[in-house]
Amino acid sequence: MSQALPLIDPRTFGYISTAALFLWPVVVTGTVAVLRWRLLHSRVAFLVLGYLICVGVGAFVRAYGYTFFWIHSVSETPQDHLVATLINASLSIIVTGAILSVGPVLWLGKLLNRRGNGTAT
Repeated sequence: MSQALPLIDPRTFGYISTAALFLWPVVVTGTVAVLRWRLLHSRVAFLVLGYLICVGVGAFVRAYGYTFFWIHSVSETPQDHLVATLINASLSIIVTGAILSVGPVLWLGKLLNRRGNGTAT
């Protein structure tokens, strides 16, 4: 009986997953900030609040979301099954959270608009 090594060590993928879950809000907020940079009245407030909006949406998706099966694994070892489950859960949170958080971050950009009185019209 041969013991096959998993493609990715579960601990290593846990670190990668944690980094990705903290970096996708930076990417979404940064992208919207670049697009609206000249229009923003308070840029630091936008960056902080935009990140917090994305983290909140990610937590909502994590709590109430559905795990999409991005990869399927014929698990030879329990570690393979664990890595496949982590990949599916992480990608589901990242993709669904990124899609759902674009609207609220754009709305925040309109609220912090330099022109006007700060209303989202």
